[in-house]
Amino acid sequence: MKRFILSLVLVSLTFGATGLDGKSAIAQDAAGAAGLYKQGKAEFMKFTPEGFQQAIAIYNKAIGVDANYAPAYAGLAEVYSFMGFYRYLVKDDYEKYYNDSYTNMEKALKLGPDLESTQVALAYSYYHLSREKEAIAAARGVLAKDPNNAEAYYILWAAGGRNPNAPEIRKAIELNPKYVPAYIGLGDAYYQKRRSFNQAAAQYQKAVELAPSAQLHNYLGTALNYQGYFPQAVKQFQKAIDLNPKYAPAYMNLGITYYYMKRFQDAVSSESKSISLNPNNPEAYFFLAQGYERQNKRPEAISNYKKFVQITLGQDRYKGYSDTARQRIAALGGG
Repeated sequence: MKRFILSLVLVSLTFGATGLDGKSAIAQDAAGAAGLYKQGKAEFMKFTPEGFQQAIAIYNKAIGVDANYAPAYAGLAEVYSFMGFYRYLVKDDYEKYYNDSYTNMEKALKLGPDLESTQVALAYSYYHLSREKEAIAAARGVLAKDPNNAEAYYILWAAGGRNPNAPEIRKAIELNPKYVPAYIGLGDAYYQKRRSFNQAAAQYQKAVELAPSAQLHNYLGTALNYQGYFPQAVKQFQKAIDLNPKYAPAYMNLGITYYYMKRFQDAVSSESKSISLNPNNPEAYFFLAQGYERQNKRPEAISNYKKFVQITLGQDRYKGYSDTARQRIAALGGG
């Protein structure tokens, strides 16, 4: 709900933005702020947690040099939008990041509404808030002025349905072969839309070579898991954990992989760790229950099946698992 409210407010800001007067336009060209902005953008484009943190620090330095430098606020809006989006995807707390993105987007729109950096950040924000039509419109506006903007092509593709064969994603990669989100997006498209896990793994591999992070090793591990490459998947999840020992999705998917390898105690340990870090992932409770059941620990299995049913109530995507969980509760004598 809060993502929807933020998106509505963002629409009103866009239409309410005013142009720059001469004095502010001069401020946009401040050499010190501009140089720092370029450094921050370079860190952001690494698409690693460390790169994001560095970008935030550098953009704030740019604002310290020139408080009216719109691209720095747009840069902050981009970073926080991505951070919030990634956390949203893994059911982690994300609202603070979206709020920070909104605050900086507001400033960028007031100071430099027509700047390319502002419009790219706006397009990202709309996309991450599931406002696809507005994202497409903003991306097209950018491309009308700069037909070589790889980010705009990516947003146009991502907000337009993520067809792996669409020319927009190929153009984005052609313009910037190191643009990490393009490979992540292609991996997701092959994984989710085509169920082509080998092609998904190939794209995630390209992304992880460019930007090693817990998130990307986790993506690659999941694609390998679905192909039955369990030992290789375990290595990727362990790499994710090495990079970020608090990254709950890696523990969850490691537990799922251990379950399929019939390493039930390891599965229980990994799922328990995942839940301790983030109690909002339903799959962790389901596979924790499965692990306990395989160890003949009925009370623990029943408890976690019930927790899974409780937190997935009304979510159609989990219906098959929920039906199984209810069946197992009954079979185990849990009512």
